[in-house]
Amino acid sequence: MKTPWVALLASMLACLGACKGCNLRPGERYAAQPPPPPSAPASGGQMKEAEILAFVNPQNLPVYRGPTGSLEGTITMAGDPSPDVPGLDFQKCPAAKETYQKLFRVGPALSNGTAPLADALVAVTGYAGFVPERNPARKVTFEHCALDTRTVDMTVGQKLEVTGKDDLLFAPWLTQAPMAALMLASKSTEPVSLYPPKPGYYTLVDRMELSYVRADVYALLQPLHAVTSLDGHYRIDGIPVGTVTVNTRLARLRKEASKSVEVVADAVKTVDLSLEFHAATDTPAPATRPPGPRIP
Repeated sequence: MKTPWVALLASMLACLGACKGCNLRPGERYAAQPPPPPSAPASGGQMKEAEILAFVNPQNLPVYRGPTGSLEGTITMAGDPSPDVPGLDFQKCPAAKETYQKLFRVGPALSNGTAPLADALVAVTGYAGFVPERNPARKVTFEHCALDTRTVDMTVGQKLEVTGKDDLLFAPWLTQAPMAALMLASKSTEPVSLYPPKPGYYTLVDRMELSYVRADVYALLQPLHAVTSLDGHYRIDGIPVGTVTVNTRLARLRKEASKSVEVVADAVKTVDLSLEFHAATDTPAPATRPPGPRIP
């Protein structure tokens, strides 16, 4: 039975990272749940190490140091072509049309009629052991009035570092997170750092005037995730060996797919997944910034 995206995200957040009950097969319920973490910090600033560990490793398991393997592949979209999003004004920045004009981004069609899908979240679940995040920041750039991705994957405890490369000011804002002050990114300023206060889904938008600038942000409990490039490709390294599940999701369409696979030590296995879009029946998520404070 198809899993609603909320259930998929909940399963990632409940099981990614660490409990001994996480080696269940597809379709099984997660029997073992970690103890609830402490309340998220209210400041919107950098989390303390103890707060991070309470989320990502509540059972205080040792770091996994066993054999690992890699997964890579292509996420494709089948069905109808991506339509234009109505009502978007690109007069101020025509270059942004390339990123935001379409409902979702795909590459040139393949021989089987599908197209490589960009901006799809890919995450591995169902492995046993604690795998820590080793990169302190997830970096994105704002250039030509557009972010360099429409989906951001990050791990709880990482900072989201936004670098501006335009003269135009960009005011990045995570709509579901507290923010004490307006921060601006441009090529003449330092990068802006944002901190999701807990695991979950966020929306990165511009608090100035570019209402079409948007990225879906996932703050997950483990580092075994990726986002597909413009050619639909992803790769995830450092996966503990054994049977795992590869999940993919495109937030704009509320679509997901998954596949069980055996990870082999020191080997790269190819796992391709496909989603489908039907213009007549699918209801996409809103294309522009959700309601909230805006800087005139």
